[in-house]
Amino acid sequence: MKQSLLNIVIKSRLLSLLFHIIGRLIPSTNKTKRFKNVLLAMYCINREFTNAANLPVHVRIAPVSICNYKCLFCEIHKDNVLYPNRSSNTLTMDDLRNFEHMLSTAYDLSFYGGSEEPLINRKFGDFVKYLKTKYGMRMMINTNASLLSQNLSDIFINYGFDHVLVSYHAGTKDKYKYLMTGDIDKVNKNLSYLHDEKKKRGKKKPKVDFNFALHRLNALEYNKIFKAAKSYGIDSVLISRYYGGRNKLQEQNVSFEYDIEKGNEVLDDLYRKAGEKGVRLSPEKPKYWTNIVESVQWDDNDFDRNRLCAEPWLTLHFNPVLDAENSHYVGVCNRIELFKINYRQAGLDKKNFQKLWNHPVLRHLRDTVNDPDRINPICKFCKNRSTATLRNVDEERYAGIRDNAVKSFFNEFRAKYDFDLLESVEVLEENPNADTKFSDAVSGKVAADKS
Repeated sequence: MKQSLLNIVIKSRLLSLLFHIIGRLIPSTNKTKRFKNVLLAMYCINREFTNAANLPVHVRIAPVSICNYKCLFCEIHKDNVLYPNRSSNTLTMDDLRNFEHMLSTAYDLSFYGGSEEPLINRKFGDFVKYLKTKYGMRMMINTNASLLSQNLSDIFINYGFDHVLVSYHAGTKDKYKYLMTGDIDKVNKNLSYLHDEKKKRGKKKPKVDFNFALHRLNALEYNKIFKAAKSYGIDSVLISRYYGGRNKLQEQNVSFEYDIEKGNEVLDDLYRKAGEKGVRLSPEKPKYWTNIVESVQWDDNDFDRNRLCAEPWLTLHFNPVLDAENSHYVGVCNRIELFKINYRQAGLDKKNFQKLWNHPVLRHLRDTVNDPDRINPICKFCKNRSTATLRNVDEERYAGIRDNAVKSFFNEFRAKYDFDLLESVEVLEENPNADTKFSDAVSGKVAADKS
């Protein structure tokens, strides 16, 4: 269902009730469960049920927690400082089946999360075959495509894997090697095989997109990227504006936030050239930089009171834990992790998963996310009008405010709720990867190097 229609139904009491009734009338089979779940979710969101009767509609799982690249713009560098001996957390088929109660009703399943490369997991093809055959949910992966073997491409085509998003942030060999630390020739060879096999077999799936995060250091790469897109049948190139982070580029001020006029000129040239070459871009029109700022005047109360969020009812993420095996952080968005679970010991069957999905911490989130007078600290931070700009121009300050908001959320929750402990499930108290931990780790490393 398209997002626009979803939003209309969610906001209408009549339509949400109608869709709920339709959902109840649909026979329940492995292939229809996900549609019934979507219809029930819209009803629960409209009624603002804190105890959600639906299960997650959008699920994201990291099948591994390590990467074969060290992209300069990625927070893998922060992660490697915090966790120099990071755990691999490689999912097995038995692990995947442990998630099956939740996956059986998921409308879509995405494979990524954090600074990791999903295709390192050698069972990935088996995951696709099993889940596509049994449930048929939409499936997506975010990958650098360096490990997209011919065997995996064949599986993706044969089983109708839906969407491959390829991180492709440079088009020339040298710039790709510098920014992404990989071999663009190997990636292009993999993409060429996938394209040729789809064409040979008359298949449209998987859809393949490029993700191109524009900044000062790759601003001249788009011609080569567009050439590759045409050569390998790329459906669209996603143009995003680089945002800051704890990475190897931040100190170089590479964001066009620092030179908005130049950045917008590049966007105009980029979109014009794409039109000439017949390359589809997303978004279809340039999203210009607009806020010319050297510093952000942060106001906690300057947030969008009308902005609604449905993530606590729709989404569940299982993200890498880098200092423990067989473990995931669990949350509903990229702002906050709520739990730490041992996925081999927790047991996520129907009874136990319901305890997790409707845990008091999630009910508190649903209760406060869209009430502007009672909004919780982390959602208030997310909806602040200055959040995005602050991240680009002052990552350290952004991280400090975010981490304080996360800690305040948990303090507020614990002051209001008593809750039972679940086996192998820990309710967090703060951001497990808080910026202060990074600063302390860097200081400790510097002190150790000096001694």
